[in-house]
Amino acid sequence: MGEGMIVNFDGEPLVTGNGNPDEIITGEVRPKLADEARRVWGVENNIYQFGHRGFVAVRGGAQDCPYTYMQDLMAGKYRLPWEDEVREKDGTSCGFPAPTRTYLA
Repeated sequence: MGEGMIVNFDGEPLVTGNGNPDEIITGEVRPKLADEARRVWGVENNIYQFGHRGFVAVRGGAQDCPYTYMQDLMAGKYRLPWEDEVREKDGTSCGFPAPTRTYLA
């Protein structure tokens, strides 16, 4: 709590909280800068690379789904090997109410 931050599209922190719980921070976010970066950035364009893996070696990038985590996510079966050992699975330890809704794809 109190560690809020507003980050620019390129990962640069614009505003950071000072550590006080319940602090409200404000800042200017300019979505058009992110839109421009998505169109004109090269190898730093990670969101493009995510769907066009290896685009520097293969024209258009490899667009298959070779990683098991991607296949598991698509099938709704993603699990970490240590998933059963994770103790904090919601925000109740930080004062948030337990969620009551179930995710529906």
